Amino acid sequence: MAILKRHSSNESVKSLSDDMLADIILRLPVKSVARSKCVSKNWCATISDGYLRRRLPLQLSVVYFPDDPASGRGGKAPRFACAEDGGSGRGVLEDRDLGFFPFLDGAVVCDACNGLLLFRAAGTTRFYVVDPVTRRWAALPAPSRDARLSMLAFDPSSGDSSPRGYHVINFTGRWRERGGEVEVFSSEARAWTVRDVEFGVPAGALSGSMHFHGGAVYVLASDPDCIVRMNITDPELTCAVAELPQPTDGDGRLAHSGGRLHYVASDDALLKVWALDDSSPPALQWRLKHAVKLDDVAEGGCGGNEVRFMALHPEKDAAYVWSAGKLVEYDLARKEVTGAWEFGDGEKNRVVKTWLVPSSMYLSDCLADAHVQC
Repeated sequence: MAILKRHSSNESVKSLSDDMLADIILRLPVKSVARSKCVSKNWCATISDGYLRRRLPLQLSVVYFPDDPASGRGGKAPRFACAEDGGSGRGVLEDRDLGFFPFLDGAVVCDACNGLLLFRAAGTTRFYVVDPVTRRWAALPAPSRDARLSMLAFDPSSGDSSPRGYHVINFTGRWRERGGEVEVFSSEARAWTVRDVEFGVPAGALSGSMHFHGGAVYVLASDPDCIVRMNITDPELTCAVAELPQPTDGDGRLAHSGGRLHYVASDDALLKVWALDDSSPPALQWRLKHAVKLDDVAEGGCGGNEVRFMALHPEKDAAYVWSAGKLVEYDLARKEVTGAWEFGDGEKNRVVKTWLVPSSMYLSDCLADAHVQC
């Protein structure tokens, strides 16, 4: 970046066509692309252009907990890392320094969604949304209610290529028989709204396993085993309920791939993936898409190691699992391992969230008015 800054005023650089400049930028790591917006007005305009954003690759990112207190991180505070190769094969998960966020020591991570982190100041109702790549953070106004459970909703890959805002959803714990109070923050309105929502199932059946996509929150529920879909683009937060193809047993996960909702569950031997056929509502049907042996999913076999499903690739038939200190990409159609990433220098860590989103998400303007450190 120092070289780019030193030569950004050069006539030869200024004379580069947009296509040539875009080709150069596309070869940079996503962290450098994000910071390149600080180089000059010309660079900033080119990077912000929709044409470049659509050409940027997907970025593999994780939230993890260090397992080894000797690492100097205390073994408790969550961390954030990105694949050094952008998620295109095999490589190293590179840690991102969160020291730019001034309230790091007095805050806890409540949730993470598609590259953004949701912090809450310990012992308070103050929330912060943090982007570890662009080193931006925003302080949210205090909600009117305390929250029992909070989630961050941000989906940069839905709809067109324009920047998307984010939402913070607080379940206050003020339950009724089949509903309860929900408070939602919108980054576009910069305000919280409180709604009394009908979930369609007993409030106590809702689990902490939630997924956000295309303007809706999907929540796994048990007794009955089902999915509750809450539309946060609707002022009334209307909900719909769909049965699950099999009981959750506490290990079910939801994900989107190819624009369809998927349900992923595992037992001692198999990882099963169902796709929801919603082409003819209200008769929604689940189709068992894949059933693969866990021994085959983990690179080199399980060998007695725990295998945990983390995410589906948003565009192709691939699953990501965490096993034996590695994040493994498994091609569900060809039934073979196609990628693996691990932390450098033999670090002992535990990944808890994984996603692949367009690198352009890190150039999003959803935190444009926030605090920034280039």
